[in-house]
Amino acid sequence: MSKVFEPGWGNASLRTIFETEFPEPISLIPATPGWWILFFALVGLLLRALWQRRQRYLRDRYRRDALARLATIKARLDAGALEAARELAPLLRATAIAAAGRDTISGLQGDAYGAALAELAPDQDLLPVEDLQRLAYAPLDDAEGIDIEALIAPLERWIQQHRGSHA
Repeated sequence: MSKVFEPGWGNASLRTIFETEFPEPISLIPATPGWWILFFALVGLLLRALWQRRQRYLRDRYRRDALARLATIKARLDAGALEAARELAPLLRATAIAAAGRDTISGLQGDAYGAALAELAPDQDLLPVEDLQRLAYAPLDDAEGIDIEALIAPLERWIQQHRGSHA
């Protein structure tokens, strides 16, 4: 076997240099119990926030369903099916029952019903409950003086912004 380099070859000062070893990598796992407590507290807060968000999502399912049904009614009205206006009052009542409970809403009529709806959404104007009832139960020929578009906008706003007894 032959050596590639002879012992006297190269710079003599470089022969005394030794390669340094890298230190052990620093562990990212906390070494003290305080960091573990902080970690578990943060994980607990995150899980609680996710749980609350899920509960809010499930609780407001009736609101999303009501808005989807209202969009369907609006599409039918735009297509010229005036009988779809009959579904506005039952939609409002079903949404109010889901928000405040059957015991609170189901027996109310007239001004008491309008006041209960206003109590669920105090920042809004009163809903035209009488016009909605007339559209729902009177012959559609009698509804010619009612602006259905003017009824749908506050109804949609009420569905989006009301606060139920669960809020």
